[in-house]
Amino acid sequence: MSEADTKSRGGAIDPESYPTLSPETLRGLVAQETPALEEFFDAYFDRIYGYVRRLVQREHLAEDLTQDIFLHLQQAFPKYDPTRELRPWVFTIATNKIRDFWRSRQHRASQLEKSTELDDDFHFDLPSAAEGPETALSREEIEEGVRQAVEELPEGLRVTVVLRVFEGLSFEAIGEIVERNEVAVRKRYSRALEVLRQSMRGSLREEL
Repeated sequence: MSEADTKSRGGAIDPESYPTLSPETLRGLVAQETPALEEFFDAYFDRIYGYVRRLVQREHLAEDLTQDIFLHLQQAFPKYDPTRELRPWVFTIATNKIRDFWRSRQHRASQLEKSTELDDDFHFDLPSAAEGPETALSREEIEEGVRQAVEELPEGLRVTVVLRVFEGLSFEAIGEIVERNEVAVRKRYSRALEVLRQSMRGSLREEL
């Protein structure tokens, strides 16, 4: 995997940073035209990998799963309706692939291993300010605590948090992806935030 493929796997994605694919490109995806597929790959690879990596802890498994998702997307494009918003459609396919992985023997086996690959792929953008060494250390500790708390969420709650916080999707779009109505998604998101708050409070108490 090239450096270009791995450059944008940091914190939350600004929805406005997604390149807008033209109607011609969307129709080209349906026709599986090479220039359209290349434009889509450049626009979405890092985003999809970042999404998978936050939900699948081992890096090599996330890489394999991302490749599998893009192969599935390429095969599915002839059935895509170019008048439909692309991003929720893409993340629906990615989420379904992740669910299939979670049900697999490979996932169960990976859960038995202690991951030694948890690196800075999970970066949380906290408010910046002029920092001394102690403040910088505190920021790193907070980021690590939040990352671990997100990883420990039940899988369904984790998907909702990642789609909302990191991908900036609306509750309505998330509902389409996880096959729940908007009210249910809002409740799930609120529950996830409460679990995260409790987890962070517990971590702070342990450090005191």
